Amino acid sequence: MQFIRSLGIPGRLLRSDRGGVMIEFGFAMPVLILLMLGGVEIGRYVLLHQKLDRTAMTVSDLVARVQNVTIAEVDTIFTAANLVMEPFTFASEGAVVISSVKRDSGSPKVIWQRTGAGTLSITSAVGTPGGNATISDNDLVDDDQAIIIGETYYQYTPWFIDLIPTTTLRHIAVFRPRLSGEVTCDDCP
Repeated sequence: MQFIRSLGIPGRLLRSDRGGVMIEFGFAMPVLILLMLGGVEIGRYVLLHQKLDRTAMTVSDLVARVQNVTIAEVDTIFTAANLVMEPFTFASEGAVVISSVKRDSGSPKVIWQRTGAGTLSITSAVGTPGGNATISDNDLVDDDQAIIIGETYYQYTPWFIDLIPTTTLRHIAVFRPRLSGEVTCDDCP
């Protein structure tokens, strides 16, 4: 200790403990930043799931409220879907699929289907128009009745850290037509 006292100014610097907090802060800061960015990422992921679910319900409900729709009306519903999704946008990361599924006899079939609101290249998990419908429970569709299925897809990509990996999210909502047994679309393919 006597040696450090004899060094003068360098000795005072060696005895000083005022920088200890900065060293501890330097070790803790990366962990704090990681926790903060992870919290933001998880919050964004949860909000996205809620928005996708709400959008699927909204588009299905809007179509189920009428007896007949046109392509122009379905396109307006897709515009509404983008408003429901705010602050997220479908753009190239997402898409909405609206399908009408009916059972005449036997297994349910996809009667008509429209995709829009975004440009993500996806294939509906329900099926293609004219083909058999792939639904979780065939009893959802009564004989000579139809259901409207709204699907929302979104290509999730993390902003900061890959805490949640890049994945395609899918939400689905099913509604029965309110005014008749089926919603028809005159000019839908």
